[in-house]
Amino acid sequence: MIKGIDIGGTFIKVFWQDGKKEKHYIRDLKEDKSKLINKIKEVIMEGYPSGVGIAVAGFTSSDGKVFTSPNIPVLNGIDFKEVLRDLDIPFVVGNDVSMGAYGEWYFDHRDSEVLLLVAIGTGLGAGLVYRGEIFWGACGSALELGHHIIEKDGDLCNCGRNGCWEAYCSSYGIERAYSRLKGERIKDYEVAQRAKEGEREAVEIVNIFKKYLLLGLMNALHIFNPDKVVLAGGVIKSFEEFLKDIPEKVKVMAEELPASCTNIVFSTAGEFMGARGALAYALVKLS
Repeated sequence: MIKGIDIGGTFIKVFWQDGKKEKHYIRDLKEDKSKLINKIKEVIMEGYPSGVGIAVAGFTSSDGKVFTSPNIPVLNGIDFKEVLRDLDIPFVVGNDVSMGAYGEWYFDHRDSEVLLLVAIGTGLGAGLVYRGEIFWGACGSALELGHHIIEKDGDLCNCGRNGCWEAYCSSYGIERAYSRLKGERIKDYEVAQRAKEGEREAVEIVNIFKKYLLLGLMNALHIFNPDKVVLAGGVIKSFEEFLKDIPEKVKVMAEELPASCTNIVFSTAGEFMGARGALAYALVKLS
């Protein structure tokens, strides 16, 4: 039986072919490369799968090397092809959101010709599925939309650049903006809750977040001309009740032609989106 795993900063999430799900806590290991790699190997082999799909956050090449992972830096330079050489098991490796996009297409949106997934959580990632295939780019790093510059000389991003889309549309971007406005550091979901309760500063942060979300989505419509845009991730989930008008507002902002043929929806995959996508990709490539 095949399974997909999603390596995150707090958990490794597992999605089996039969629908079984698992979470393995790794936050206390993520600063120790050796311990983290050993844990990844342990999770891969647990249950003796016949194949594994591996989703990794960051700039991951088409042959399985993680060049940089801004939100899990201990993985920088890891070459999964070498690290997993001693495991007698077939596997595929790729960027977590590209894998997630494939899962959205495979399980939920097979009617889509050009599917764009935008996932916002700790960071901002994207993936594109074109006619049933992941668009990886020339070497595997396509669709790093979180690191396109949306504000010249803007806020610092976790990648080290200034003004990235992720610097404004991410958990840390929201938390930083709230702290700057209110002088208090709280979690992004707490900002969402305060906005629901009507706190003025929290509502202002929601509006700032929406402004940058709309701008980035408009750019994406103009560049990729997708027929389906799927919004996902923990931040999207926390703020979802404030985002119901996003599909309509993006279409008003964008040019009429790309706006006319796109449909913007919210993912129903939940926190196992990356693992589910890795499973889908493994099912197709390893079967």
